[in-house]
Amino acid sequence: MLFDLVAPYTTVCLAGMCKNAGKTTALNALIRGARERGTLLGLTSIGRDGEREDLITGTYKPPIYVTEGTLYATARGLLPKCDVTGEILSLTGIHTPLGEVAILRARSDGFVELVGPSMKSQIVSLTEELKGFGAQKVLIDGALFRRSLCDPEAAEGIVLSTGASYGPDMEKTAADTAFVGSLLSLPEGGPWPDLTGRRFYRDAPYDDLSAALEGRGDELYAAGAFTDAMAASLLRRKGIPKVIHVEDGTRLLLSRENYEKLMARGVAFRVRSRNVLVAVTVNPFSAYGAPYDGAAFQALVESKVNVPVMNVMEK
Repeated sequence: MLFDLVAPYTTVCLAGMCKNAGKTTALNALIRGARERGTLLGLTSIGRDGEREDLITGTYKPPIYVTEGTLYATARGLLPKCDVTGEILSLTGIHTPLGEVAILRARSDGFVELVGPSMKSQIVSLTEELKGFGAQKVLIDGALFRRSLCDPEAAEGIVLSTGASYGPDMEKTAADTAFVGSLLSLPEGGPWPDLTGRRFYRDAPYDDLSAALEGRGDELYAAGAFTDAMAASLLRRKGIPKVIHVEDGTRLLLSRENYEKLMARGVAFRVRSRNVLVAVTVNPFSAYGAPYDGAAFQALVESKVNVPVMNVMEK
């Protein structure tokens, strides 16, 4: 069961390969698992979640159902859309377009909509505040393409959701999911040098990648995001570093094609802080076209990743 896999982690981020990948379904499965075990949850979201219709695509989304006692953080502008009775415990000073984020305790069972912070520092402080009110585990519902907010400082574990809404090619979906999974499972590379506030280090700190590539040494350290544009700069050169260090796997904003090209050139990737990919959930149904064969899709993903894979709807 999914909750058993996340049991060792007090903060868990749920990330999706695409919209309608089954992330909210996985969240609801974790909420049910917590209820069955008597675990007090704290919930929040990067972006918005819990609405019954996607505001961009117009497709159906599963609502988020909580039970009495659950802690949740959401923008005050969404409180009228929550049919749960909530007691406001704190106003966090974190502001969103839908109002200030409040921490509430559910005083009845019901549905909630979640809007939370968009900055990692805010996620970290909000998580600590939820724990201060008694949350034994905090679930962070990630937003599309915002895996960077699920870095190890913000979340001890990550659950990745993937599904047929990613595209009609099941092989490609599985391969891209395995690629993202590999980024979230990179090994640590040892202590970092002092970058003195600069972006790169090779044989010394540098302000930009071009200068760093003129330096010497087999190892390149990159603070912040490492992007496809940076990968293209490396691939145009003959002599490139043998190891690229990034702060964690969420900072590698690379296409699978460029990642594989760098690997083919002998480049290895290491991280300062290791992410923990706990599980992958699969959703064979598509909001946009034909579904996948559920058993075949799950087996295909299982063959490509090194963590448990499950369809929570079948559990």
